[in-house]
Parts: sequence; structure tokens; C-alpha cells
Amino acid sequence: MDALTSVPAGYRWALTLVLVALIVGLSVTPGVARPDDNLFSWLYAGTPPTVQKVLHIIMYGLLAFLWMWTLAGIEPARLRLGIALLLTLGLGVALEWHQTRVPGRFGTLVDALLNAVGALIGVVVAVLMI
Repeated sequence: MDALTSVPAGYRWALTLVLVALIVGLSVTPGVARPDDNLFSWLYAGTPPTVQKVLHIIMYGLLAFLWMWTLAGIEPARLRLGIALLLTLGLGVALEWHQTRVPGRFGTLVDALLNAVGALIGVVVAVLMI
């Protein structure tokens, strides 16, 4: 789609890296609500587990899509797809591992698998759209 690929590379990189920063920020925030916590931590701690699971799929799907878009100049397409999956899944696994050390958070295989499902959906959508 020309509208997507005509966006300057700098904007693509910026948007992708902002989402990476958001995912990292959400992942390293303690999940224990305390009276002196900021609003962000309180909202996370109050988010139902089912919503958190759905957000894994959405966020990692969007991230994989953005990596495919950002790396659109890389050919062949299989290489771009592999890089996008490696970056997305690598981040997901690393953050799940890190969450085993964050108070009130639990890195789980289920969450890593949900991240992978989202990443696969994201690259499929990107292949169809870009």
C-alpha cells in the first residue's frame, strides 16, 4: 500500500521505538498497588487478568506490524519477516524473563506464547497490507 510505504523512514522508526518503550514501561512496572503508587501502577494493578492477556496479543501484534513497516526496504520479504519476528519475540521473551524479578509481576510461558500469537498475527496483517 503506497500510503504506508510513503511515510518517511524516520517517522516509522520513531513510532516503532515509541511502542517498544511503551511495552517495556508497561512490563517493568511493578504490579503491586500501594497507596503511594502513581496512577499508572494503580491502573495496571487494577486491570483484570483477561484484559492483560488480550493486551499481550494486541501490543505484540502491533509491534510486529510496525517492525515490518519500518523495515519495508529490506529485501527479500522473508528476511524482513524473520527480522521482525526476531525483534518482536526477542523483546517478548526478554521482558517475560525480566518480570520474574519485578514485584507483583510474573513472567509466564503463557504470556510469551500470547506475545508470539500477536507477533504472528501482526506479520500476517503486514504482509497483506504492505
